[in-house]
Amino acid sequence: MKPLVIKFAWPLPLLLLLLPPKLQGNYWDFGEYELDPELRDLLREYESTGPTKPPTVKRIIEMITIGDRPFDVYDYCNAELRTKNIHYKGRCYPEHYIAGVSYGELVKACDGEEVQCKNGVKSCRRSMNLIEGVRCVLETGQQMINCTYKTILMIGYPVVSCQWDEEFKIFIPNRIYNMSLPKEQ
Repeated sequence: MKPLVIKFAWPLPLLLLLLPPKLQGNYWDFGEYELDPELRDLLREYESTGPTKPPTVKRIIEMITIGDRPFDVYDYCNAELRTKNIHYKGRCYPEHYIAGVSYGELVKACDGEEVQCKNGVKSCRRSMNLIEGVRCVLETGQQMINCTYKTILMIGYPVVSCQWDEEFKIFIPNRIYNMSLPKEQ
C-alpha cells in the first residue's frame, strides 16, 4: 500500500491554504517601553497571572532594611510600606519585618543556625546577633492602597530565608520571616 502523501499529493498545497496567515506589519507594543523601567516592571507584576519574577538584590535590600526615616515613629509601617511599594500583586502582606541594621550585617544571618520556618518555607536561618527591627502587622485592608499596619518595635534574632547570588557567589537573605525573641536569663 502506498503512503497517503504520495498517493494523494495534489491536496497538499490546498492544506497549506488552510493554515492561518502570517501577521502582516509590526505589532510590537512600543508604548510599554516608553515608561520608566521600574514603573513598567511594577505594572507587569501587578497585571501578570503567573508567578512573579524573583526580586533583584537592590529590591531585596530596599524591602528588608530600614529606610531613611527613623523607625520609632508611630506610623512607620504605613508610610514605609507604601513608600517602598511592598505588596504581592497589589494585595497587602499580612505581616512584614524590617531590620534596623545594614544589609551587610543581615547577610551574616545566612551563616546562622538552621531553624524551622513558618508559612511552609522549608529552611530558614537564624542570626546569631540581636538586632532592632520593626514588625508590621496588617490591621485593615486587602488592596495595597487600603492597607493599614500596626507598627511593633522589636529586638530579636532575625529568621531569614536565603538565596544564592550568582554575582557575588554567596547566600544572601531575601526575606525576614520572624524575629525570635531572646530568652530571659
